[in-house]
Amino acid sequence: MINFRFHLVSLIAVFLALALGVLMGATVIDQAIVDGLNARIDDVEDEADAQRTRNSELQSEVERLQQFVGDEYAVAGRLDGVMVAVIAPRGVEGDQARSAVELLQTAGATAPGVLWLEERLQLGDGEARDELADILGVTRDDADTLRLATWDALVRQADAIPALIDAGFVEFDPVGDQGDEFDPATYSVAGTRALLLDQSDASDDANALVESLMNKLVDEGVPLVLGEVYQEQGEDGPIQGARLAVVREDADLSEVVSTVDDLELTEGKVATVLALADLPGTVGHYGLAAGVDAALPPQSPQ
Repeated sequence: MINFRFHLVSLIAVFLALALGVLMGATVIDQAIVDGLNARIDDVEDEADAQRTRNSELQSEVERLQQFVGDEYAVAGRLDGVMVAVIAPRGVEGDQARSAVELLQTAGATAPGVLWLEERLQLGDGEARDELADILGVTRDDADTLRLATWDALVRQADAIPALIDAGFVEFDPVGDQGDEFDPATYSVAGTRALLLDQSDASDDANALVESLMNKLVDEGVPLVLGEVYQEQGEDGPIQGARLAVVREDADLSEVVSTVDDLELTEGKVATVLALADLPGTVGHYGLAAGVDAALPPQSPQ
């Protein structure tokens, strides 16, 4: 028979167990809530740190661009009365090419637009070679010889340009009022300074077009800046300035062709204007890649 004392002790034990269970459960729940809140706080702090870093980067960018803001101050009058031919293979970012032209115009240059070298000019098929030979009035030959004939037309045979455009070998992209008033049938590189653009992630075939045309312009004595629009692609991407190595690592070309490796930046476009203004007297290599003379030509605003 269970006596009263044993019954009382049992009841007290049950209540103590319940109380202990409630206490422990509350403690676990509270700790889980605390851990969750701490995690949220850490996330917010990380986001705040990232935002502060981004704000700092943007502020640095603003300060850097303010150095060149008011393009009138940076480049005004540098190219007054100078004709500049801007040429790029298809694959270079169009907005970058057009904004470079706009800055040339701000500097006073006559630069009506961008002449794009289309993929068809790579002459990968016989039909394209036949058609190009007919347009240029030359005997059908290998692709390299036909391209040289094309470059000759660009330099001094302006009346071939409309036919090259119609056939899809080149395209003229007008920029601003100058472009609207320009007749591509009068396009000629003769008597101009030239800006030849390439891009770090453009195809090898496009790069080959650039090199071929560059050599032709050098042979013709056209004052020339070769510019690279650099596209960041992580650790496995191209090194900045790699497209310009053909000039920068050549003892002869590096003395006659100026280069700029950061055409994607405002300061790169400013450097391009100033480099063109220095030609033909002073040749330099500018940008952010290793081994350049400076970020900007010496006469740039500090």
